[in-house]
Formats: sequence, C-alpha cells, structure tokens
Amino acid sequence: MMRSVLSFFSVLAFGAMTAALFIAVLPWVSGHAPDNLKALTEGLQFNSLMLGLIFGLMLGSLGRYNWADIPRRVVTWFLVRERQFFYYALIAICAGVLLYY
Repeated sequence: MMRSVLSFFSVLAFGAMTAALFIAVLPWVSGHAPDNLKALTEGLQFNSLMLGLIFGLMLGSLGRYNWADIPRRVVTWFLVRERQFFYYALIAICAGVLLYY
C-alpha cells in the first residue's frame, strides 16, 4: 500500500517538475517559435496542467486494481469488524435519540 502511494507521489513530483520546466522555458520558446506555436503557449495554465496530471495518475492507479476481487475483500472486512459496527450503530442510535429529544 505504501509503495503505491509513494510511487504515485514520486511520479506526480516528476510531472510537476517537468511542467514547471516547460512553463519556465515557454517565454524563450515563444520568442523563437512560429505564430501558431505562440498561441499554444499563451493558453497553457499550470493549474490545469497539474489537475490533468493528477487525474491521469489516479486513473492509471485505479486501473491496476483487480475489480473482481474488491467485493470479496469488502465483505471480509465487514465480517471481521462486525462487533465494532454493532457498537457504532448502537452509539449512533443513542446519539440520534439524544439529538431528536
């Protein structure tokens, strides 16, 4: 679990550094580039670039999961913690009674 989280953030940091380098070089490129490339460089925003990078990495990491195995894991997780959920439900019911009366 921790390995995948660290991998996600390391790729995100690499993408952010690459995007920052690209945006830092854009003024120089726009001075030496044709007019059609200048229009492209003026419309690029770092915030939208980072948001797209985050969404792309999240979709890539979600695509690696075995989705057929998730329902079995969820049911097993609930069955292992069945007694705790009973206590939480009892606490929620008592809190609801106290709030509504």
